[in-house]
Amino acid sequence: MALTAITLLCFAALLPFPGLGGSEEHSGKQGPIPIKVTVINKFNNTNISYSTTAPVGMPIFGILNQLHDKNNFNFTYTISKSYGIFLESVNGLAGSTERHTYWELLSKKGNSITQLNVGIGCYQPKKNENFIMNFTTWD
Repeated sequence: MALTAITLLCFAALLPFPGLGGSEEHSGKQGPIPIKVTVINKFNNTNISYSTTAPVGMPIFGILNQLHDKNNFNFTYTISKSYGIFLESVNGLAGSTERHTYWELLSKKGNSITQLNVGIGCYQPKKNENFIMNFTTWD
């Protein structure tokens, strides 16, 4: 039940709600911010970066859609009633249960890299952040 509530709140973040107050940072009065999206595949040593701008507070899902519309970038996703938007593949490469591979979501700010604890439907990158989708494996 709690996960369903969190999922609904994350989906609500995708909708515009003008006039509800809040901080200047999320009011839409700031111009677009620069964001870098990096796709890493350690199995074939590829590292592709995309640069874009987005309004403050736009979830990474919206930013990935922008990249899809303007660049040679593709991704697929599913929507889970319990967990929200789930990233399945990037540029034609999907995770595999049999091979124990998946797309790890990371954030790089300065020299610090952290693993995200939310998905592409909820995560809102900050100015000059590098959002990393790392194709990797689990043991």
